[in-house]
Amino acid sequence: MVENEAPDGDRPVSPERLIYFSDAVVAIAITLLALELPVPTGDVHGNSGVLHFLRDHLAEYSAFLVSFWAIAIHWLVHQRLFRYVTGVSGGAIRWNLLWLLAIVVTPFTTKLLTSEADAFQVQFIVYAANQVLTGLFFRLGFADLRRSGLLRTSGAPEAVSGTLGWLTAMMVTFLVSIPVAFVTHWASLCWVLLPAIRAALRLLQRGPRTAAA
Repeated sequence: MVENEAPDGDRPVSPERLIYFSDAVVAIAITLLALELPVPTGDVHGNSGVLHFLRDHLAEYSAFLVSFWAIAIHWLVHQRLFRYVTGVSGGAIRWNLLWLLAIVVTPFTTKLLTSEADAFQVQFIVYAANQVLTGLFFRLGFADLRRSGLLRTSGAPEAVSGTLGWLTAMMVTFLVSIPVAFVTHWASLCWVLLPAIRAALRLLQRGPRTAAA
């Protein structure tokens, strides 16, 4: 053995296994979301009864769609950016595991959000914070990859910045909705502002570039 050879734990490893594992965990999380959806039981009778049941549980179905959309965005960001990854560092693996933990917790925070507990602010903040932390863990892991020089530079900068821009906009959207929850129970309407927040952040990024030019 060569004396200067780095320990195996310090060497970058192939990203494929991490990508496949992450895809599987994300798929499980989305499946768990669907399993939590309420369905009519034997106590519900007739078409009118089923329609009444569906109306009564509209909040749960809406929360499912929001969470599906959120997990889908996190997964899309992951698969789009990891195509530029040439290896995975130990730090990136740890951040990716925390990212997966936040993904797996989403079905729980979704159920908490729509539960009958009389604690709207706590329920809402836990859910929104879950989404913010999911994005934060990914960004920290990706930053570790960048610092470690494990990204392909060919064709990557513009695609990476654009994809990270959407992730940042999503984090800001959920973060902004948290203080709004102390004012109104309609704080979730802030989430539809994602495209507008993304456009605003893009303008802010262009400002310094234009000034520098």
